[in-house]
Amino acid sequence: MTAPPKAPIPVKPSYWHDIWDAIVTILKGMAVTIKNFGRVVFLRQATTITKKWGSRPIALRYRGTIGLTIDRRTGKENCIGCLACERICPDHCIHIETIDEKPGHKGKYPVVFIIDNNLCSLCGLCVEACPTPALIHTELWQIGGYSHKDLVFDKQRLMEIGEWQQERWIRMGLGTVDKVTGKKSMQMTDEEWQAEEEKKKAAAAARAQRAVAARQQTQVRTQRSSGHSEAKSEAASDEKSTTET
Repeated sequence: MTAPPKAPIPVKPSYWHDIWDAIVTILKGMAVTIKNFGRVVFLRQATTITKKWGSRPIALRYRGTIGLTIDRRTGKENCIGCLACERICPDHCIHIETIDEKPGHKGKYPVVFIIDNNLCSLCGLCVEACPTPALIHTELWQIGGYSHKDLVFDKQRLMEIGEWQQERWIRMGLGTVDKVTGKKSMQMTDEEWQAEEEKKKAAAAARAQRAVAARQQTQVRTQRSSGHSEAKSEAASDEKSTTET
């Protein structure tokens, strides 16, 4: 049996060939640098977007910094404190503290709402999990700071960002946040809230009246049954006395 043929040994390029490749590579890189330098400095065609040259339009599907919104119809916060965003966040960058009830607010009321943008990956899971249009992606992308604390946004900052984006949508003719996101707010106006509270009070009063009526009927039945038992016992005693005589 003959041995299999050996693979051919690759021929290494010469020393001068390596030097020539290095020179060509450097010249190609310098050509790109000189081209961009002339376009930016002499032709004033910026490749880096700054305030001096304006900014480019951002697509509606752009997923920028997260913001909180309010319901423009009622003027109340859309967040109901369900904690769905905090539970689903893979980076654990959302912290929420709520109270069980606030007059005029549907659901739980968030007293603390913090998003740590140092950890946020802008995956959008919190926005998708939110049952109301409380959390939205915005067009903001310039959120740099000089320390990590500058990127920890509290509730007030998140509300400002969300309302800024909602104002832009309204000016663009897209409507309020519920029309853009397709989600319905759970908040009600003060008049609707008062009507709802009156309905609840009326229903509670009706339940109380039905409970009182049921207790009264139960008492009447027990009294009737006790009266029948007393009458039977008296009749039985009368029969016994007549038999003895």
